[in-house]
Amino acid sequence: VVAGEFAFIAGQTAFDEQGNVVGVGDIDAQCERALQNLMICLRAVKATPQDIVKVTNYVTDRAYLARLVEARNRIIGELRTASTAVVSGLARDTLLVEVDAIAHLGRR
Repeated sequence: VVAGEFAFIAGQTAFDEQGNVVGVGDIDAQCERALQNLMICLRAVKATPQDIVKVTNYVTDRAYLARLVEARNRIIGELRTASTAVVSGLARDTLLVEVDAIAHLGRR
């Protein structure tokens, strides 16, 4: 959702185009897919990872946080932004990770 100079990207998970969970039980596959979905959303609003000003990372197990950061650095690059980590249950039992972001579109 774009509001003014900001894009609010709701939680991106490991869903594929058909709504199936990718990598059931595989944290690395789920991190990769969730971050790829985040990149798709950024492109849809003509934003880049450098436009992200806030990211919230949700994992079902604290042990997954390091894997998510590794995947994020590989796929998106190192972010210098506000970041929050939350350990929580997600919408489906098969989901292990979710990422949402706020991008500032006025940086151009």
